[in-house]
Amino acid sequence: MDDVYICELCIRAFEPEEEELAEGGVRKLKTFKGLTVDLRLLEFRKAVFGNRLLFIPFNSPEGRKLLAQMHEEVTR
Repeated sequence: MDDVYICELCIRAFEPEEEELAEGGVRKLKTFKGLTVDLRLLEFRKAVFGNRLLFIPFNSPEGRKLLAQMHEEVTR
């Protein structure tokens, strides 16, 4: 599949947050429509206890649709 482009506004809006802990920092991933947004691995993920893990690559048809919705929300 083709590469995807993620605009700077989307990257800034969904980049992980650094959380301070006594032993060091932890990066907390943000969510969009109940899906975890992983900019490093270029995928959306969802984990619900007792269900199978859901992975949606950004470059899949469903991933591209979610990215377009994410972009629309960020640029409003």
